[in-house]
Amino acid sequence: MIPGCFDVLLVLMLPILVASFTPSPTHHLISLPQPTPTKRQLTHRHIFGSSKKQQPSDERTYPESKPATYDLLPSTPFEFGPTGIVRPLLLQTQLQNRPLQVVYNAQKDGWDARAFHKKVDGKGASVVLAKVRGQWIGGYNPRGWASLGGSRPSIASFLFYQKFFSWQKLRVSRTGGMACGRDEFDQGIYFGSDALVIPLNRQSPRNVASRLGYFFECGPEGRSTLLPVKGQDSKLDELYVISGVYEKDEDIPNSGGVTDLGLY
Repeated sequence: MIPGCFDVLLVLMLPILVASFTPSPTHHLISLPQPTPTKRQLTHRHIFGSSKKQQPSDERTYPESKPATYDLLPSTPFEFGPTGIVRPLLLQTQLQNRPLQVVYNAQKDGWDARAFHKKVDGKGASVVLAKVRGQWIGGYNPRGWASLGGSRPSIASFLFYQKFFSWQKLRVSRTGGMACGRDEFDQGIYFGSDALVIPLNRQSPRNVASRLGYFFECGPEGRSTLLPVKGQDSKLDELYVISGVYEKDEDIPNSGGVTDLGLY
């Protein structure tokens, strides 16, 4: 090849080479799909799920991952009966702002464990309100009942008793592993194994027993029992269970099985 011809040829070919690497208007770049941002979803607090409509995630947060507060809500002037009695006790619970209803009335529904479970199972967080010798006592069960056996733990459970014109709450004294001590279909009400026991058995359907100090604290007065007379079991005058009111398609927290961590 003649010297210098190669250089001339390179100069002539350069525009063609550049044009071959330049994208034309008809070329399309391949775009990779961008990941869609995801929102962290809060899960149900029960295992077996529910066919009911779930609440929005911002409404499914519970303040009950900590022990109960000793503080009280102000009384509601136009709420009467058992629901009005327990309303001040529900500060920082999942029932605080929810309408309430009496789901079990022993006088009307029967002093019987099976009748009790027929009325309360699947209703979620509930309050037991009992009258003994003219004095109100009871307990808050954040996990409710479902007749699934075993216990239904919660660190946020508490007992209470009437104190002049106010209330005294008693927190769980351990991790809440026995807040609802028994959930059998033929057994009554157990807070712990002995802190507040209302068996609702046929032999003595109105019997109630209470021993404080192991599963629930004794409180500022150092009480050994919720009952008016120390060292004696008593008979109930009245017994109610109060639960929240939910819409027809609304999910009820803890209406089925629950975990055993006792954190809510």
